[in-house]
Amino acid sequence: MARDKPKKERRRHKRSPPRGVTLTIDGQDYPTGNLSIGGSQIEKYDGPLSAGALLTITRIGDTDGTSSQVEIRSRVIRSDPVAEQLAVTFLELDAAAYEILQKNMAKRIEGLATKKP
Repeated sequence: MARDKPKKERRRHKRSPPRGVTLTIDGQDYPTGNLSIGGSQIEKYDGPLSAGALLTITRIGDTDGTSSQVEIRSRVIRSDPVAEQLAVTFLELDAAAYEILQKNMAKRIEGLATKKP
């Protein structure tokens, strides 16, 4: 009798729910459902992008209310118009984006990220 094997995690980077982090695509800010150095799930997305599309994320809004200009070349790996979600993988991060994402992950690991009211 075959036993069910536990599913292996296929993600290369740990993800966690960022509170208050936004990403800007085509001038529009979107909240993130999860975020890592390797990609993100974008919430409340009702735009035209579909799986395979290339895009550039131009700004990250951080949990402390600050916003920084970045350049993150990305590819859509899943689009769900009903749930208004877009899953993207980051292909190339500029230095500013890498630093912001690293700091954000460190804050969450340390439990220092604050919730927005």
